[in-house]
Amino acid sequence: MSQQREAYEETLGRLRRRLRTLYQCTNALLQAESEPALLRSICEILVAGGEVRLAWVGYCEDDAEKTVRPVAQAGDGVEYLERLKTSWGEMELGRGPVGIAVRTGHACWVDDIRTDPRFSPWRAAALARGYASCIAVPLIAYEASRGAVDLRATLNLYAAECSAFDEHAIEHYTGLAASVAYAVTALRGHLAEDLASGVTALRARAERKRAEEALQQAREELAHVTRVTTLGELAASIAHEINQPLAAIGADANACLHWLAADRPDLDSVREALTAIVKDGLRAGEVITRIRALLTRSSVARGPCDLTGVIRDVLPLVGPEIRRHGISLEMSLAPNLPQVTGDRIQLQQVLLNLLMNAVEAMRAVPPVRRRMVVRATADHRDDGPWAIVAVEDAGVGFSEAEAPRLFEAFYTTKPGGLGMGLSISRSIIDNHRGRLWATANSDHGATFQFALPGMP
Repeated sequence: MSQQREAYEETLGRLRRRLRTLYQCTNALLQAESEPALLRSICEILVAGGEVRLAWVGYCEDDAEKTVRPVAQAGDGVEYLERLKTSWGEMELGRGPVGIAVRTGHACWVDDIRTDPRFSPWRAAALARGYASCIAVPLIAYEASRGAVDLRATLNLYAAECSAFDEHAIEHYTGLAASVAYAVTALRGHLAEDLASGVTALRARAERKRAEEALQQAREELAHVTRVTTLGELAASIAHEINQPLAAIGADANACLHWLAADRPDLDSVREALTAIVKDGLRAGEVITRIRALLTRSSVARGPCDLTGVIRDVLPLVGPEIRRHGISLEMSLAPNLPQVTGDRIQLQQVLLNLLMNAVEAMRAVPPVRRRMVVRATADHRDDGPWAIVAVEDAGVGFSEAEAPRLFEAFYTTKPGGLGMGLSISRSIIDNHRGRLWATANSDHGATFQFALPGMP
């Protein structure tokens, strides 16, 4: 059990590091003013993330040797890059990960630099600097309308451990490389807009739009990783929620077998037990359906959404956690709550985060104070109906000095917390044209609320 726990903690830590890295890279892509500065920032962020020891970007030259020239780097290995000779051609210097990635358009990695023959020209220098595995990812993205956006460049990463780049890491870095390719293309288009007009200007705006779309996709991926991390933390509670109906099904089924074995079976009892089995089976199935929905990686799909249904979907997931800590739960859901236009899964994620924060805030307070209230009310304003959802707790609350930073990325008051939940929640509500805010209660704890415009 301890080994499983250690493995879980290690996986969770890796997810948190990648989440932080992805967030910082997204900010760099948004704020970049020049191509060299952007590439240098991406390399520095990746090294600071702790998973790689050296990061560099190489551009393909059209000289006779088809050289790959380093244009940005960060980490331990400046001397290594100064003496590095690699190519994107078919000669020996082009048969390593960099050359293969450029020619094929796909990531190429080496799990063990000590033994992989493809890395023999650079092995001694790499081992001397403590590199054990590496990966080269082409700065290339694909889109249906235009085909490949290829910078003829690679993002190259070196790690101190063997087999550091598993399937999930490769997917992570390939997605990041695609976003970098879009952003660099947009920066080049923006420069062309300053130098020319007409068609060039239109192309620059189109490239920037594509870059913005890629960054929006990165934000959605960031939200997805946070959602998966939260469900991982709730794994024990979710398992308990599913095991309860499954245990009841087993007990009722055994009772049925016992009654049917009698000389004169008690058919009424059998019928009642079978009805309970069906009910418990549906209950377990509903929990699994909610989990599968929250784990989805599908694109944002907005439509009519009933916030009362959102609340009733999420509460069973956190119910065991609430009961485990002896928290009294009260609900007040207005019957006339207006429907809103939104993405049901994203709104579930916001509510799940607020509920988990409330539970966390009450762990350290006396049991008599552990009370949570979930309210949903309607508000009629000049611009139409609004739906308001509030989560009130009697926990440790927050100070006046902490209030302005509650929704900042990576700001957290929880031990081991990542500090992304409230930041992502506010981003989701903002994208739904709503508002998320927090107030300190007059006695104990805090109340977090979000308001969304109702459908006309």
